[in-house]
Amino acid sequence: MLVKFENKSHRVKGLAFHPRRPWVLASLHNGVIELWDYRMDTKIDEFCEHEGPVRGVDFHSSRPLFVSGGDDYKIKVWNYQLKRCLFTLNGHLDYIRTVQFHHNYPWILSASDDQTIRMWNWQSRSCLIVLTGHNHYVMSAQFHPSKDLVLSASLDQTARVWDISGLRKKTVSPMTPTDSGVGNDMFGVSDVGVKHVLEGHSRGVNWASFHPSMPYIATAADDREVKLWRMNDDKAWEVDTMRGHINNVSCVLFHPKKDLIISNSEDKSIRVWDMNKESAPQVLRRENDRYWILAVHPTLNLIGAGHDQGMVVFKLERERPAYDCSPSHKRMYYFNDNYVIEHSFRTKSLNESSAQVFRRSSRINEKPRTLLYNYSNRQQHCVLLLFDPMGTYELHVSDKKRGGVDFSRQSTYKGFAKSAAFVSRNRFAVLDKNRQIWQRDLKNEVKKKITIPGLVVNQIFPAGLGRILLRTSDAMVLYDIQATKIVGELRIQSRHPIKYVVWSAKHKFVAMFSKSNIHIAKANLDECCFTFENSRIKSGAWDDETFVYNTATHIKYLLPNGDKGIIRTIEDPVYICQISPNSQELHFLNREKKCGVAKIDPTEYVYKVAVTKCKYKTVVRIMRSGKLVGKSIIAYLQKKGFPEVALHFVKDEKIKFQLALQCGNIASAKESAEKLEKTDPKSGKACWEQLGVEALRQGVCHIVEEAYMKTSNFDRLSFLYTITGNTTNLKKMLDIASQFRKDKNAVVSQFHNTLYLGDVESRVDCLKKAGMLRLAYVTAAVHGLQGVAETLAKELKEKTPDLNSIPNISTAKLLKPPVPIIRAQKKQDYNWPLVEVSSGYFDGIDISKIDLNAPDPEEKDPYDDEEGDDILENDDDMKNGGMGDLGGWLSEEKEKKKKAGADTPSAGGGDGWGGDGDDFGLGDLGLDDETNDNGMGVEEGKGEEGDDDDNFFVYPSPGKSWETKWSESSNLAGDLAAAGQFDMALHSLNRQIGAVNFKSLESKLMNVNNMAHASLPMMYGIPSVSVPLQRMDSNETPLGLPRLCFSMPHCVDMLQQAYRFVSSGNFPKALETFRSILSTIPVLEVATTDDEKKLVDLKGICREYITGLRIEAKRRETKEPAKESALAAYFSRQKMQPMHQVRALLNAVKIAFKLKNYKATAAFCRRILELYVSGDKAQLSKVVKPAQIRALLKKTEGLNTDAVKVDYREGEALILDLKTLTPIDKDAKVYRCPYCFSTYGSQGGICDTCGIAKIGADVSPYRPKQGGGSSGWR
Repeated sequence: MLVKFENKSHRVKGLAFHPRRPWVLASLHNGVIELWDYRMDTKIDEFCEHEGPVRGVDFHSSRPLFVSGGDDYKIKVWNYQLKRCLFTLNGHLDYIRTVQFHHNYPWILSASDDQTIRMWNWQSRSCLIVLTGHNHYVMSAQFHPSKDLVLSASLDQTARVWDISGLRKKTVSPMTPTDSGVGNDMFGVSDVGVKHVLEGHSRGVNWASFHPSMPYIATAADDREVKLWRMNDDKAWEVDTMRGHINNVSCVLFHPKKDLIISNSEDKSIRVWDMNKESAPQVLRRENDRYWILAVHPTLNLIGAGHDQGMVVFKLERERPAYDCSPSHKRMYYFNDNYVIEHSFRTKSLNESSAQVFRRSSRINEKPRTLLYNYSNRQQHCVLLLFDPMGTYELHVSDKKRGGVDFSRQSTYKGFAKSAAFVSRNRFAVLDKNRQIWQRDLKNEVKKKITIPGLVVNQIFPAGLGRILLRTSDAMVLYDIQATKIVGELRIQSRHPIKYVVWSAKHKFVAMFSKSNIHIAKANLDECCFTFENSRIKSGAWDDETFVYNTATHIKYLLPNGDKGIIRTIEDPVYICQISPNSQELHFLNREKKCGVAKIDPTEYVYKVAVTKCKYKTVVRIMRSGKLVGKSIIAYLQKKGFPEVALHFVKDEKIKFQLALQCGNIASAKESAEKLEKTDPKSGKACWEQLGVEALRQGVCHIVEEAYMKTSNFDRLSFLYTITGNTTNLKKMLDIASQFRKDKNAVVSQFHNTLYLGDVESRVDCLKKAGMLRLAYVTAAVHGLQGVAETLAKELKEKTPDLNSIPNISTAKLLKPPVPIIRAQKKQDYNWPLVEVSSGYFDGIDISKIDLNAPDPEEKDPYDDEEGDDILENDDDMKNGGMGDLGGWLSEEKEKKKKAGADTPSAGGGDGWGGDGDDFGLGDLGLDDETNDNGMGVEEGKGEEGDDDDNFFVYPSPGKSWETKWSESSNLAGDLAAAGQFDMALHSLNRQIGAVNFKSLESKLMNVNNMAHASLPMMYGIPSVSVPLQRMDSNETPLGLPRLCFSMPHCVDMLQQAYRFVSSGNFPKALETFRSILSTIPVLEVATTDDEKKLVDLKGICREYITGLRIEAKRRETKEPAKESALAAYFSRQKMQPMHQVRALLNAVKIAFKLKNYKATAAFCRRILELYVSGDKAQLSKVVKPAQIRALLKKTEGLNTDAVKVDYREGEALILDLKTLTPIDKDAKVYRCPYCFSTYGSQGGICDTCGIAKIGADVSPYRPKQGGGSSGWR
């Protein structure tokens, strides 16, 4: 019995599976109907309109309807999309037992305790006919799957088969108006007649079922028997009687795909009977619940059973076929009907004589769970079959010949093993029930024992020649048999153990997955990515470096960098065997052990791999094909840091403008801004503003100039001319401000321009026009303009200011801007000098002219850990963007610009001041008639002699910084924080320990970052040099990782300090210290597995003490004696140091004795004495007097009563909800903090113990061990 879904509720009386969706409908004894998704374990809806128990439900085969019948004598038809009852059918006079939709016609069949069966037309909402004949309650009724028959069962000890062909002809065939209706007599049987009466049970019949395809009937009765009947057109007779139930049999059904009969009973069991008598009945039993109803899925091998406390959906056996396939050999071997069949992916043909296995019987439980084929042996067929639950294996060996298998030399060997794996051409390893690994040869003889100290192995998997992959409780370990050493290790979640392992064709990557988790790792088990699926993962296969896997409903992909997506949906679960990307075919094996091929579209993941590995021609080819469109692809390119790629395929100018800014392409951004300005002036102006900011950041001053002109930003334009030394245009800005501008800021702008130019006369004139005569007089007088000052004095008369009253007037100096040392000869020369960098593949290339038939440049492997070749090895490649000789890909126009010195993004670079001037409405100024200088005061094209832009200096590209190397070499939060990658560190903590509250971690991460570098002072005027501090191994060899300021000894010191706080009674300080330790552990790195175990123990100690101190704090606040005693008892149950635990027990003794709870007091005394005997008596004698405790124990044992009821039982398991500090019921579900493993009764929220992680969060394994080594200063 493989349970797929289980739910606790009131007694379930009716069940129905949806024919297409993963839904099950359950009607309860309390009148509620619940709709559940059994794959997702989620309640979809519930319906509550019946009064009293609902005994029957059924889904319509094609419409969003279901029908229900209950003890309120009503039949209700519901629409589950509208979530309401559509109508009610009334007519029955007693409880309704079952209801069912007809599979073709708009009919409903109902059975009732009023001894009748009724057929209804749910479209006309009328009763078609009433079938009478039973003389007791009718317990069930159902339509035949294909014939015009109805089967009913009654407590009158009979089952009846009714012929409804006449009713069908009358109601479905064309009729005359006089022929409509049910006949003259409402209870007449002219349209329906009894065909067979099945008599044979000695007590009432509870259920009767038709076989889905054969002329069989099964009945179940209160006589504890299940009977099998056969029928033909003339008669029905009993075939077999199945006995074994010890109470009333409630329901019986045929399995839809196998020759099995399933029955359940009030004896709390389900029995599975073999119709062919080839195997003994299976018995599936519950402890306390009686079974009432059964339902089978119409197409899947799923069975539902309702009992007193809910329902369960299960399978009788595993449907996953036993198979083994090799991507490199293009073959697959699978087990079917006692044969091992070879299937070639090249020819898509079956060869049933490749290898043949004879089984002694075909019992249900003896089908192999796993099949392993030895692909490294080219002379022989070697097949291992592993069976459950006995833990046995069979080795089948036969010689290969051209004609197939040589059966005359076929050998079969048997043994016991939990799992096995081939390790060489003629060797395989087995894991026995004692968890010991043995290496055997092809004669099944033991060659040697494989011993791995310190590991308890739960399962082994193949890992290529000479290696095996081991699964322990919390890790996957790669072991080299020849070298007898562990090659790699990967932490996993113990609650999601790895079940299947799939290696890529060249053993470069390995995918390890459980029912809901997938780990992708390299060949040495360095983890690449981890993902979680809500649906159960069925299978997977590699397509080059892409892992393609499937759930029950979808085929998906996962890249080693963590990118994933959906390829297509599937109707039925399949098991992926091979991917053929060239033909876009996926080869699979279904649950019927039949090979099949499904078409897939790998474009999306091929595209993402091409982007990641810089296969730019593939990217262009896919984008040209038009198969990938939409914002999601553009967003992916942006996210992965390739906005320049997306820039060539975007048509929307707004998006194109943002992408151009993101990749720093000023020319493309300017082009988009010009187009937007014409179509949408408002958006165009906003784009010009953003373009000005970005161009200024890059120092492209002529683009900044044009952007300021377009947006009429005169003040910034004036300042731009000032800092670039363009006094010619600055004077023009002064003229514009004084003569043509009429806005309120014109005077301020004019004054600023006079300051920039140092023009005192214009400044005085500006102040006069603004009405500031006194300030104008002072300015003129100070700067020696005596004539102007006298004129102003006459106007001011007595208001003339006294210059002697102005402070420091004698030392005033003329404020003038500095004179530019070098003036630009052309407008591009105003741009800031930039370091020449290598261009990208897509920079300046016309996508439409790329030769897609030419080979791709040498691709880079984004998953390779090695540094690779020196990036300066080929200077020519550097100049061409690191892509080799681009040849014809560069247009002639770009080559000409390059020779002419157009190194800056000046394409379409604006007219500057050489345009028509209409941007300001200044066409009458005649500014452009003075020179043809493009706004920079120099004639266009006339530069300095000898100006040769080809003679630029190319700086070498820098190598990787230490911080970059640290972030690439480790996924530990401490290493990432030391590298300055705080976002990655927080994301890593969220993924590894479920951290959501980072407040307590911020200071730790900042300390790690600050102390990972040393600052070396240099000479005066030279800034200090930051030197990275590296971590060393035991041989003083650098590990390429940062030195971390926190270490295990540091945490141990903090722990000792916390102990001292507890001993002194400073509980708040102790609580703070223990929580500080918990916030330090995530940034630690440990060198050995032993240190890693110590770290886990340290977390456990902190958890116990924090819990105990919180309990004690709550105890001191409470005023209820019983609650105080319970909390004191909880505190004493925490695993603390003996000294502290004795003190907690003494406190519990004191409180319990005051309450006259002598029985509890005695229990506490016994625990104190046990600690005293086993602990350090010298230390414990300081806090406890054994004689006194023994006397108290003797006194309380004599009384042995408790006066006050306390929520605590000594000796029972105690699991506390650390949110409320109350015990969790033993039958309730327990949720844990993924970091400190504190227990809670509900999911969600932040853990109260550590204050870091989210309760019940799904996380990938936390692994503080990273390479080992000391943390010395270097």
